[in-house]
Order: sequence, then C-alpha cells, then structure tokens
Amino acid sequence: MSVCTFDNPDTMARECWQDGRLIAHYKAELYFLPVWPVPAANYFFGANIGHWKIGQLVGDIAAITTPNKKER
Repeated sequence: MSVCTFDNPDTMARECWQDGRLIAHYKAELYFLPVWPVPAANYFFGANIGHWKIGQLVGDIAAITTPNKKER
C-alpha cells in the first residue's frame, strides 16, 4: 500500500492519495482562512501535514499513479 498527501499546484488543492485513488481533497483557500471551518470529525487525518506549501509532497509519490494490485 502506498499513500501520500500532495499540495497540488495544478488543482490548487491538498490531495490525499492511496494506491492510485484520490481519497481526500481540500481547496488551498481553506488553509489561509483565519478561522478553521472544518470540524475535526470531518477532516481526513492524512491531510494534516501543516501549512499549505505549493508542491509539498509527504509520502510515496507512487500512490498517485499506482493502483494496489491486490484489489484487482
């Protein structure tokens, strides 16, 4: 299993990927608001990698393009 979180400059969103599937997506604007509008219960824990940094990638980049062969 491979996973990553990516501050994608093309979509201007923080994306969480697992084995070739997008599992969470948050617009970049969210990270610049003065008040946090997302209740913790509704925020995917894998997206909690700190401040927005354009192009930041945490984890395995293969998670974006590589499907888990066991699921096929």
